[in-house]
Amino acid sequence: MRLRIRAKRLFTPLREFEDVCVVIENGKITSIGKSKLTAQQRYPIVAPAFVDSHTHGAVGIDVMNANIDDLLKLSSFYAQHGIGCFFPTTVSDTFDNLSRVAENVRKAMKNDMLKAKIGGLYVEGPYLSPAKSGAHKKDLLKKPDLAELSGFIFEYGDVVKIFAIAPELEGAEDAIKLLRRHRIVVSIAHTNATYEETTRTIRMGAHRATHVFNAMRQFDHREPGVVGAVLTDKNVYCEIICDLVHVHPASIEIVLRTKGPFKTLLISDSISATGLEDGVYELGQMKVEVRQGVAKLCGANVLAGSTLTIDRAVKNLVLDLGIPLRSALIMASFTASKASGMKPNLIAEGMSADIVALDEELTPLALYVDGRLIHRP
Repeated sequence: MRLRIRAKRLFTPLREFEDVCVVIENGKITSIGKSKLTAQQRYPIVAPAFVDSHTHGAVGIDVMNANIDDLLKLSSFYAQHGIGCFFPTTVSDTFDNLSRVAENVRKAMKNDMLKAKIGGLYVEGPYLSPAKSGAHKKDLLKKPDLAELSGFIFEYGDVVKIFAIAPELEGAEDAIKLLRRHRIVVSIAHTNATYEETTRTIRMGAHRATHVFNAMRQFDHREPGVVGAVLTDKNVYCEIICDLVHVHPASIEIVLRTKGPFKTLLISDSISATGLEDGVYELGQMKVEVRQGVAKLCGANVLAGSTLTIDRAVKNLVLDLGIPLRSALIMASFTASKASGMKPNLIAEGMSADIVALDEELTPLALYVDGRLIHRP
């Protein structure tokens, strides 16, 4: 089956084109260029489908408690927001419970009813620092246990794609070596590590940083800490939550000036409240209250994920902060995929046709996954 999509503006996102046609056959992009043929669909903006590689849930569904049907519902919700691939993300818990989540994610990944694809599982915790626990339950946090981790990877190494860890913990270095041997992306997270501890971890292959600035030792001019290390090392990809709550616009600018769009990726860090009204929701074993769209632990002034979606993050960057659209799209697709161990998400000949169409206000109009129209309002 051949499908033709005409774009007023096309972002690959590495290059921008005007008035071009993307031709798709059997789920793959076969050509891009000027065409006199009539396209089935014409859109103001066409770009690679977004990737949300760090999400704890949405529409009342918490990843820690999600069954296969729930994961399919999440897939449908994300597709409505231009997301062609997502990574369900855990919070700290026992490895028995993490194994249950991993098993459900594995089964859902193979389900023909998926809308947005599932890229794999992002394990955030329990190898995190109690000093920077954030919205993770402190009594579930622990030092890395190599035997426990080895058993988990043996069972679910095909599902686990990203694993977050605090590098200063005893046993962290051996755990990082094990994860890297299995080609699992290691993300520096919820950490009070010094600059030296962090740089040593980066040299070992921990090349991603979880929601930069949040739940990590801050920058000091004499002890640059985690922030100083990840912002100045060219190998590190930095996650950023662009809801304009977690990170001040000036801090976002600092990240983009130091890292650039090819080392900065947009994440939502969304929780089960996303897409719903204010109220009380679950995040693993924690209760979270959402007021005016901002999520905090019940009874504490601690941010607990967000109610953000990636399309909203793109709008915030472009419409509110004046970031160039191509830069925002790179962070939402190309970098987000590459930082997650995937092939870079591109519109190019021979690539899977995972495409989002947007209007001039950057609202998703349609999503194509493997060349199939998955969502159109």
